[in-house]
Amino acid sequence: MVTEYSQKVEEIMTRELGQLGKFVIKKQCRDLGIDPENIRKEDLPKLAKALGKVMLTFGGEEKAKMVEMEIRRLSHR
Repeated sequence: MVTEYSQKVEEIMTRELGQLGKFVIKKQCRDLGIDPENIRKEDLPKLAKALGKVMLTFGGEEKAKMVEMEIRRLSHR
């Protein structure tokens, strides 16, 4: 079963990048040793930073910061 964090991160990234979002999550998770289907609360800071860096390329600095902060905020729910 996919965790709530995995679902939320996927929602954010597919909203920003379409189908590419899923691929980006899988790649970043693999690089960080995180199971993309089982993202845990403690994974969010590392993953947010990694996905923010990816977003620099696709959406610029403002978009990257917004996405990183949105993913970080998931851990405060």
